[in-house]
Amino acid sequence: MSDERVRLGFLLAGLYNLMIIVFSRGFSPVLGDVDPLFGTEGTILIFLWGLAYMATRSAYAAAPLLAGVFCLEKLFFVQHWGRWMAREGSSLGELFAADPLSGFFYGAYGVGDALFGVFFGMVCWRYRN
Repeated sequence: MSDERVRLGFLLAGLYNLMIIVFSRGFSPVLGDVDPLFGTEGTILIFLWGLAYMATRSAYAAAPLLAGVFCLEKLFFVQHWGRWMAREGSSLGELFAADPLSGFFYGAYGVGDALFGVFFGMVCWRYRN
């Protein structure tokens, strides 16, 4: 994994999180109506995490444990998504029919978080010394 690709990975992870502004329609409570974790305050925090990823894209080698923290944060969201899907996944089609943007968000966010979680874990491991 070249330094250029790592920097790109941090940038993409940040942009991925910043997309919450689109899915939440400008930090409105629309996502929180489905899952309280994604209420207005939660979506603002997701946006801030995205800014943190982007701010770290040039400093990851000096602070590899920060990438480890990012990995754990993504792990939290992946396990939350997995539990939500187990509990509510059967209603995803109805959600998608009623609100395609929210349906897409709830159907997909865990996959993206898992991919970026693996990325952050790899960065932490590679630069740990």
